[in-house]
Amino acid sequence: MRFSDTMLGTVLLFLGAAIAVYARTLPAVPGQQYGAAAFPTLIGLAMVACALVLFAKGWQQGRVALVTRTEWTRQPGALLAVFVTVVCVIAYIFLARPVGFVPVSFAILLVLFRLLSVSWGKAIFFAVAATLVTDYVFRSLLLVPLPFGVMPRLPW
Repeated sequence: MRFSDTMLGTVLLFLGAAIAVYARTLPAVPGQQYGAAAFPTLIGLAMVACALVLFAKGWQQGRVALVTRTEWTRQPGALLAVFVTVVCVIAYIFLARPVGFVPVSFAILLVLFRLLSVSWGKAIFFAVAATLVTDYVFRSLLLVPLPFGVMPRLPW
């Protein structure tokens, strides 16, 4: 699936403008020339500049279709895979805190591995391994407080 430059430019323009406008509401840091709003404002303005370039490029090309289907979208199951991936991300957002990182991550990885036609044995092994390694790295090494949910605390 390919989105036209005009459409992407328009979306990026509104997103960049919204970021820049919102960033101006962030509080100033006492005693400094620039505060919390400096970098988000720069990022928003850079997005607006990129959006204008994309919009102009799309306008010059004169494409009418906002979305065109490319080769990979015509393959069986491709759009279903995209849909399942988006559902998995949304499920993580809503389930990670009450259920916990480990069970939700395991379930999502298992679903995605099976979607890619990985055998059950390999899918379970890699889902467990990836979940435990990710939990260890983020919780112990990077000190990111991943949600426990119903899971007891792991040894690390």
